Parts: sequence; C-alpha cells; structure tokens
Amino acid sequence: MHGNGSDAQLASPSPSDGSRLARRSLNITNRLRWSFLVGSTLPLMLVGTLLIAMLLQVQQRNAYASQQALADKVAGNIATFLYDLEQQLLRATRELDPTAPGAQLRPTVEYLVSSSPDLRAITVVNAEGRAVAIGRSELLSRLGIAVLPLEPALLEPAVRVGQGGRTTIVPGTEGEPVFQVVLPVRGANGDILGAIGAEVSAARIRQMLRLGVQETGKTVYLVDGNRRLQLSDSLRPWQPPADLSALYKDGQTVAEYLGGAGLLVVGARAPVAPVSAMNWSVVVEQPSSEFFVEVYRGIGLLAALVGLVGLLALLWSFYQARRLVVPIRALTAGAQELASGRLDHRIEVEPGDELGQLASAFNHMATRLQHSLREIEYQNERLRHGLTLARDIQQGLLPSAPPWGADLLRVYGRSIPASEVGGDFYTYLNLSDGRVAIAIGDISGKGVAAALLMALTSSTLESQARLLTDPSEMLQAMHQALRQRLQANQMNAAVLIAVVDPEGHSATIANAGMIAPLLLQCRGDGQGQCGFLDVSGLPIGTRINGLYRDVSVELDPGDTLLFLSDGIVEAHNAEGELFGFERLEHLVKTFTPGMDVHEVVQRIIRAVLSFAGSAEPHDDITVIAVRLPLRSSPASAGTYTTLYATGTDV
Repeated sequence: MHGNGSDAQLASPSPSDGSRLARRSLNITNRLRWSFLVGSTLPLMLVGTLLIAMLLQVQQRNAYASQQALADKVAGNIATFLYDLEQQLLRATRELDPTAPGAQLRPTVEYLVSSSPDLRAITVVNAEGRAVAIGRSELLSRLGIAVLPLEPALLEPAVRVGQGGRTTIVPGTEGEPVFQVVLPVRGANGDILGAIGAEVSAARIRQMLRLGVQETGKTVYLVDGNRRLQLSDSLRPWQPPADLSALYKDGQTVAEYLGGAGLLVVGARAPVAPVSAMNWSVVVEQPSSEFFVEVYRGIGLLAALVGLVGLLALLWSFYQARRLVVPIRALTAGAQELASGRLDHRIEVEPGDELGQLASAFNHMATRLQHSLREIEYQNERLRHGLTLARDIQQGLLPSAPPWGADLLRVYGRSIPASEVGGDFYTYLNLSDGRVAIAIGDISGKGVAAALLMALTSSTLESQARLLTDPSEMLQAMHQALRQRLQANQMNAAVLIAVVDPEGHSATIANAGMIAPLLLQCRGDGQGQCGFLDVSGLPIGTRINGLYRDVSVELDPGDTLLFLSDGIVEAHNAEGELFGFERLEHLVKTFTPGMDVHEVVQRIIRAVLSFAGSAEPHDDITVIAVRLPLRSSPASAGTYTTLYATGTDV
C-alpha cells in the first residue's frame, strides 16, 4: 500500500512543480533557443556566402575562358594567313631558279607579286646573297616606293642552312606596316640555289585584329617573341602595358595586370602557330572594371537574394528578441543607476527567470560595492596623506641654501615634481680643499619608485664626494655602487657633478646622462655670450660601463652656469609641441649679465610653465643657477649672444 502511494505521488506532479515547469518553459534561455532555431540567420548567411564565392569562381573562370577563346580565334586567323602566304611562296620557289638570268626571272616574279594583294614586293637572291630579280606591286611601282632590302639576319640562314623565317612588323617606306618572309630555294637534288624574300603588307593582320574586337572595351594587339608591340587594332587611344610578364609566367596565358594607362586589365595571350621562341602572340585586353561587369551582376543578384532571405530570418529573430525587451529595460535602467554612483539603488525585476536572478546578483553586488567604496575612500585618504608627507619630506631633502657664503659663490636651485613625488634632485657640498661641489640628478620614471631611488642616489653621491676629488671619479664610484639596484628595477640615474674652485675661477664638470650645462659668460662691456658645454656620458646604472671624463672651464667674475633636467626641454603644451632647446636658448639670450641667480631660475621656470599651459606635466623640472660673484660692477644693460651649442641630452 505504501509502495503504490509512493508511485502515485511520483507520477502526479505537485502544483509547485507545475509552476516551476511553466516558468522554466518561459525563461530567457528557452526564448533565445527558439529564436535562434527559427531564425537560423548565421547558417543561412554562411551558406549564402559559400554559394556566392563558388559562383564568383565559376563565372570568373568562364570569363577568362571567353577572353582566351577570343585570343585563340584571332591568333588562329593570323596563323592561317601566314600559312597560306608561306605555302604560296613555297610553290613559287619551284618555278624560280636563282641561277638563271634576272631578265628571265623578272616576269615570273612580277606575276607572283600581282597574284596576291598582300604581297608588296618579291626579291630573288642567289647562293651568294646577291639579288638577281626584284618584282614590285603595281602600287609601289606607281608611287615610286623603293623595296626594303632583305633582312641579313634572315637572308644568311636561308642561303647557308636552308632555314626560312620572318621579321617583326615595321613601318614601310610610306608608313604602312610591313614584314618580310624569307624562304630558301632548293634545286631538284636538294641543293640550296638561293632564297626568295617577300615584303608583305600587314594590313590584313590589322583587319583581323579589328574584327576580333567588335565588342566594346576590348583591345587586341600583336607582340613578338621579345614581348614588343608589333601591331594593334588602333580603334581608340591606347598605350601598351610596360610589363607582360604575368601572361608568360609558368605557362600562364590569362592574367590580371597593370595596363598601359595605369588601370588594371584582364589579358589573354595566344601564340601564333607554329610556336617558337621568337614567334608572335596575340593579346586581348579589357579593363577589369568592364571585364567583370557580368560577373558582378550575377553575384549581386545572388547576394541580394541571400540578403533578403537573411533579412527576413533576422526580422523574425528580432521579433522574438523583442519579447525580452521589457524586463531587460528594467534591468538596464537599474544598472545605469548603479553605474552613476547611486549604490543605494536596487533593481526591481519580476523573479522567476535568469533576469530575476541577475537582478538579485546586481543588488547584492551594490551592497558589497557600498562597503568596498567606503574602504577605498578610507585607504585613498591615507594614501593622499602619505604622499603629501612624502612630498614634504622629499622637498626637505633638497637644500634651501648652500653651505657657503654668497660672497664665495652664488647658487640657487628649484625643483618642481611632475606628480606628488619626483625623481629629480640637487645638492650642494663643501669639499675639504676649499672647493665646492654642485650636483643635479634625474631618476628615470616618476612617482614613488623614482623618489626612493632619488634618495638613495643623493646619499650615495654625498658619501662619495667626501672620499673623491674629481667629478668623473665620483660618477664612476656611484655607477659601481648603484648599478645592480638600478638594473634590477630596470631604471637608471642621470647625474651631473660640477666642482667649482671660486678662488681659482674654474669649474670641473663630469656628466652622466644629463643635459649639458649652459654657460653664460659675462663681459665688461655689458655684452655676453652663452652656449652649451661639450660634456656628456652614459647614465648611471646602464649595462655598459660608463667612461666619464672631466671637462674644465675657466670662469670670470659674473659668469653663470645653468644646470637643467630634461623636464625643461621636454615640456610640451596642449598641442604636443616641445619647449625644446631653441626656445631655451632664445630665452637665455634675453637675460642681462647682471641678473640675479634667483631671477634667472624663476624666469626659466615661469617660461616653461607658461608654455605648457593646461597640459599635464610630462616630467620633473629642476634648474640650478651658479654664478661667480662680480668683483667690479659691469654695465647693467646688455644681453647674451650664442657662443656655441654642442651639448646634448644623452
């Protein structure tokens, strides 16, 4: 009894099971399945595309075959004409004896010339190659046109080895196209007695070419074995193509190539039998735009049919998909509210299908996002506070004043990071022998990583400066000390060190990748000169060991040295223009020799920031001005002129 009751319960679904089945039959997954099943748009388009491709290939082959058939037809007509002409001349050789007197041969020769309208002249030569009889057509005789001499390249093989041949088509004496046919004359025993040469009009061949292009748009012409133009139909202005190699490649006789007018054409080639290396060939050409008109017309008709059926199927699919619009719109509007930042908004969609499940997932995600956003805001506030503190600390590491008196050496520097913290730095050091050191550096990159390496590089520089005396030795020692750490982070450090001897009025400078220093020389007449010093080297940390050299320069009282980071010349405005070296030199030329170092630095920075405008900073900007104090007051007026400009940013 219990078993039967269980079976009955399994066989009869409960009302809740029925509602689940009803919802399942109406869910979005089943709707999409039915829509794609009824539409079948993609399979239809794939089959249609395949049919179009197959039809294109078939029609293209048929069009090529039609072009080839036309070329074969014209070539066959020309070959028949040449064959009949040569047979006529061969029969004539049986009636001619080149060893006979010319007066005896002349009537026969003149009769042969008059027997064919295509023959212009016939020349009979003996075995020595000397003409013994010449007959001209009535037209040539009436106009007094001379007979063209036989081509030696054909005459010699004919009388020596009995080999006949024909020339290329050339303009005759009066301009009409002609060619020559030379055949050997043999005796009864087969000995070569001489040769017969015929000057033949090519008018019949031109007529055959013209009859072959009664179709509009086609051009037919004749080429020799060297692919040179012999004759064309001349029905319209036309230029032969410069290269016919496409019709001769791997035995190919039909191809698409660039025609003489610079347009693509479809050409077919047919050799004029008998085939030989120097034989003629007929070429039939037609512009590709005209050649494929019928092909494209058939393809277009099939494509339109496939497109129409595909459109109907697609409309049916859209109709089915439209049934999903109402719940999806509600879901989309709710998602947009969440995307706009209103995380307290909740999406309301009727539950029961995948869209309802998706709405619940969005609502749960919004709750989690609210919590995550509060955490992110808290972390960002801590990060901003830390970066502000790091900026203050980093700016505090830069010296505000030199550790010597202004009467010894005047110096002023300023650095503006591109972000909260930067990689540029500078420092002033008192050396043990009464000299002073001034250094400027630029760590590759920006941000926290550059700031950390900037502090490491600055401290390494100060430690090495206390042990070494020459700037190049300091740079070499820094390279050895820092290269492993810099290479591990794929970064490098550009550093320039200048050791100034105020009493000796000189400066020794070594450079490792920075812009070369700019020297502004003061003159007692109120005029000055400026130019980049030729001192350069590889940055610290490169895989190549840097060889640094010291460059010494004499300084007069009032001379100013400018040390710059590449953020000056690489600053760009909203249009992408660079500030560049030319603008920098032009700006420096406007400085008066008596200008204070503070004013020099401030003017350069103001000019760069004004040029950049609203553009985002590209790199840190650092400028240091160093001046040897004046012993006597120079003229206050005057500007600087360019001395030389050999420095470069390595």
